[in-house]
Amino acid sequence: MQSYINHLLSDIAEACRDEQPDTYAISAENDVEAIERYFEEVERWLENEPEHDFSYYSGLQKEQFPPAEKLTNEQMESVSLAFEKLLFTWNIGVEIPEKLPAAQKYNLLISVLEKKVAIVENGFETIEFCSYDPPSCPFNEWCTCKELGLKDHFDDEGEEDGC
Repeated sequence: MQSYINHLLSDIAEACRDEQPDTYAISAENDVEAIERYFEEVERWLENEPEHDFSYYSGLQKEQFPPAEKLTNEQMESVSLAFEKLLFTWNIGVEIPEKLPAAQKYNLLISVLEKKVAIVENGFETIEFCSYDPPSCPFNEWCTCKELGLKDHFDDEGEEDGC
């Protein structure tokens, strides 16, 4: 399996965006153009739903990634790290608790391939897996809602306590 993982890591590296677009640096010569390009991008982002999932941009398919149960923790961690670097090159970030088990993190990261994303040239598109509704949180006991104090507002059945 390790030889396949090495090949997969190579595929992930190839899917990284080589050239990072110029950010909208504002100088005396191009300040109007830069500001116009920036606001055009913001308007597109606000007005339009993303058209394509991340697999469209990266060329990677979810089927290329072995099921978590066939991998060691080290293999899942190396693929997850490479995948996060890939996302970073496309100006995409993910919100995942640091202490999340390797298998859960791996599965969530790979699910990004099927999520529609907006590729932005300035700033970052952030993918959040938690909707801050503790009963439906995919992080279970590693839920970041606990840190925000939201977990206390729900009883064991997930019903609001009426705070």
